[in-house]
Amino acid sequence: MTDAAPELVDIDNSIPEVSQERYIHWKKNTKLLYDYLNTNATKWPSLTCQFFPDLDTSTDSHRILLSSFTSSQLPEDEAIYISKISTLDHIKWSSLNNFDMDEMEFKPDNSTKFPSKNLYNDLTVRFPGGDCNRARYLPQNPDVILAASSDGSIYVFNRTKHGTTASQSLNSTRYAMKLSSANKSQDIVQVDETNETVSISCNGQKEGLLASCYSQGQLKVWDISAYSHADPIINQPVISLNDADPKGLNDVSWMPLHDSLIAACGESNYVALHDTRSSELISQSDSNLHQGGINACKFNPHNSLLLASGDAEGTVNLWDLRKLDKAPIKSLQHGSAVSTLEWSPNLEPIIATAGQNDGLVKIWDASTDRVIFTHGGHMLGVNDIAWNAHDPWLLCSVANDNSVHVWRPARHLVELQ
Repeated sequence: MTDAAPELVDIDNSIPEVSQERYIHWKKNTKLLYDYLNTNATKWPSLTCQFFPDLDTSTDSHRILLSSFTSSQLPEDEAIYISKISTLDHIKWSSLNNFDMDEMEFKPDNSTKFPSKNLYNDLTVRFPGGDCNRARYLPQNPDVILAASSDGSIYVFNRTKHGTTASQSLNSTRYAMKLSSANKSQDIVQVDETNETVSISCNGQKEGLLASCYSQGQLKVWDISAYSHADPIINQPVISLNDADPKGLNDVSWMPLHDSLIAACGESNYVALHDTRSSELISQSDSNLHQGGINACKFNPHNSLLLASGDAEGTVNLWDLRKLDKAPIKSLQHGSAVSTLEWSPNLEPIIATAGQNDGLVKIWDASTDRVIFTHGGHMLGVNDIAWNAHDPWLLCSVANDNSVHVWRPARHLVELQ
């Protein structure tokens, strides 16, 4: 089923002509390409997206963590927000009671009550300072949301303290906690555009432990369990590596089944493995195997020894962590700069890569080195992608054309043989 949705954006001269043509062809073929597709246009682009782990089965409603990125043009619009959407899987389309004899197709009767067809905001929290580069919830407690800011801080929000509507949250306490080694003042936010918090990653084994990386090359580990209500600012990280990448870091990832190993990557074109117990560098890849800076690195959640990294030239390398200083297991070519990548939480060999320039999201079967699906609905660069834990092929993607897409490829196109 393809769910009708409003157009993404007005096509104008700011969109490359080749992207406009590709979008027109893509739009004509969506019914053949997708089992489900929902496109939404927002006021501002989001740099981040993540499905929450819960699912309301009565309405098949999923929650998604998003952000508003204004590039500091309108600070009052800078926000993180939680949206909801139903993919309508709770509707029993194949029931004979829903078969329309006149049109010879399945349709629910007129008494069926549908949830909203598109994304709707469940909660909005105004961002305290800078732009939100990345937001993630704490795996052990999804009500705790962490956001990496362009002002060099990490802001921690407690969803339960912000009511249930956008209007309530805008007047609530700005944040529950702030992690910043540069500024001890709770009331004055000093924007440091030269050293942004670029990305964050939460430890899946130890609650409250998170890693952050910075545009000037620092790698830090924080423990938010050290929080004190009397002083909500933590200015001392547990670990601080000031020269993890002298040219700047772009991404960081905790090993899923280990509480002390972190992978980090950046502009020096190598992936490095660090041990937080000794603050030592364990191993790193050859910098000649990536070009233009590595933008993303992620561990496979099914196999902690398998690491993927994607660079600005479009190369995605898959590494055996035990041989990180050797050649990669294999290399995939996205075709343009890779902004981010994500392994499927449901299917071990499946990985999705997002295009920073071409606006494409490609789904790969890493066991065969084959692209099994390409999502071409974004007309500008893709900022983030997320898999859904409950639906093996459901994804969310956000791009610079202000679009938020929730989509599921047609099963016959992607099912593994």
